[in-house]
Amino acid sequence: MKTIRINKVLRELNISLDRAVEFLNEKGHVIESRPTAKISQKEYDFLLEEFQTDRTKREASNEVYEVKKKERRLKFKKQLKKPKNMKRAIPSRLQQD
Repeated sequence: MKTIRINKVLRELNISLDRAVEFLNEKGHVIESRPTAKISQKEYDFLLEEFQTDRTKREASNEVYEVKKKERRLKFKKQLKKPKNMKRAIPSRLQQD
């Protein structure tokens, strides 16, 4: 049977180690409270079923973040560009009368 490290599952589902361990203990599955502990496919399925909404919230949040990041980058690039037809003002002390 395939085993998965719980730290990978925690990042995927956006939950804490304590929350996952507590949930699995309530379901009758005893696992070590270490990020490097391995869980079975069955335990992974339990976690996925219970915390799927946390995962979708995280994915939605990441999508919004990426859009905002692109908008900021474009705004910054526009600020850096100088208008091509802009003439420099000559200081009055250098102007010829």
